[in-house]
Amino acid sequence: MNISTISLEHTGRFNRLILDYVNGEENVKEFYSLAHAKENYKRQIESRKQFPINRNLLTDSLLKQYQTIGGAKFSVLSNIESLRKENTYTITTGHQLNIFTGPLYFIYKILHTIKLTEQLRETHPENDFVPIYWMNSEDHDLEEVGQFNLFGKKYTWQTEQTGATGRMKSESLTEFCSQLDEVFSNNYETRNMISIFRKAYKEFGNLATATRYFANEMFGQHGLVVIDSDDASLKNSFVEFFKTDIFDSKPYKLVHETNQRLESAGYHVQVNPRQINCFYLVDGIRNRIVETEKGFRVFQTDIRFTASELIAELEKNPDRFSPNVVLRPLFQEFILPNLTYVGGAGELAYWLQYKHYFKEMGVSFPLLSLRNHFLLIDSQTANKMDDLNLHAEDMFHSVDDLIKGHVLEVSDANISLDVELSLLAQLYSGLKIKATDIDGSLVASIEAEQARVQKAIEQWGSRFSRSLKKNNEVSVNRIDKIYRKLFPNGYLQERHDNFLEFYAKYGQQFFRDIHSATEPFATELRTLRFRKS
Repeated sequence: MNISTISLEHTGRFNRLILDYVNGEENVKEFYSLAHAKENYKRQIESRKQFPINRNLLTDSLLKQYQTIGGAKFSVLSNIESLRKENTYTITTGHQLNIFTGPLYFIYKILHTIKLTEQLRETHPENDFVPIYWMNSEDHDLEEVGQFNLFGKKYTWQTEQTGATGRMKSESLTEFCSQLDEVFSNNYETRNMISIFRKAYKEFGNLATATRYFANEMFGQHGLVVIDSDDASLKNSFVEFFKTDIFDSKPYKLVHETNQRLESAGYHVQVNPRQINCFYLVDGIRNRIVETEKGFRVFQTDIRFTASELIAELEKNPDRFSPNVVLRPLFQEFILPNLTYVGGAGELAYWLQYKHYFKEMGVSFPLLSLRNHFLLIDSQTANKMDDLNLHAEDMFHSVDDLIKGHVLEVSDANISLDVELSLLAQLYSGLKIKATDIDGSLVASIEAEQARVQKAIEQWGSRFSRSLKKNNEVSVNRIDKIYRKLFPNGYLQERHDNFLEFYAKYGQQFFRDIHSATEPFATELRTLRFRKS
């Protein structure tokens, strides 16, 4: 496996806020506490000590959650028990419950979190560190959760279930396992992985428990602890924050203030807070709570509460209340002894909206680690790129620019019309000077004629380009196929393809290679060229 790096700026796929954050630009510094750097962890640990948590509640809740899959692996159990100790801290990433793990970056986020934890254990041996996967089990976006892409085919979960995806029954997903068995009929190791998914979806009742099981099977040897926030005891500890949101709209006010500063600095705001950032979660629904003249209601339902009834419901059934993207990060940092959140560019963009809000709510704000981004190039694709003299960094241009550059490189023809257009501009400039001396009203007609002729000449340039492409049709088609392989449907590969496509070629070595290539303190996109399997 060969590794190279490409700057995030060169890819053209990252917004200015994230680029300025990773580059340490001054105008972003007010939106986070400390930069994600090795030298800042000692300070972060000392700061985190000022925000104690209920460690026994956390540990007991986790142990109870793992009972649903028959218990944790030894390394996971050891990490859970270590959370009772005051010198144990967590490194956390979060993700939805995408079926069959969804796109590749699910794997990247978790291995980044694990690798960072391992490095911190080496540099800070006086403390212990636990990698956490926070399951966003209360997400109700089934359209995103219920699909994955493999070898150019989209698999979509057809179910009538609604509400929080973590509570959905998962047994019907075993139909996909049967389909995948046929796809990988001659691949023993991949069929073993599919059997893990089959057991997860068939035997463990709902999507949250199934996801815990296969995440435990895939990453348990690294001590990854999976936490489900849809937990009555954990939510019960957060009741006062729910009240502050519902009755005082404090998160809305605080995040809105930060949003105004971000926009004044010229940045796009990722998340706009609501007056109430809570959902009501029961009987297959997860709908917003909204305030009315007479009290409160659950949006798009007939469920209504007076203020006192809502308080009583919250105190009696906290599991029926679900935080949204504004409240969930606060909940996470309130219950975990967390130092760092590992996320993608979109996630960190909204975390950068929350520093002031966290401070006013009395909750520790984490370091923000931009997860590693990868472009995976299998040996066959790499060989095709070499034949065409294409490099990984070239692939971040548009496919049209790639093809144009290639055909010009292999052809002796010069299709540039810069000289001709320059002569045209000189010709018409002289005509306009003469017209001005004779009759100024003629200038507009000359300019219109110039535009018409210029357009005609430019069209000849397009014809020249098309002819060159036709003359090099074989290589043009090869470039197009390579581009579509690395950027399926125009997306970054990691946001589209499922890991099984690479697991089928490299097996467990695929996970080892990603783990090895991960550099938690690096921010460049990393390209991995795999050797022949």
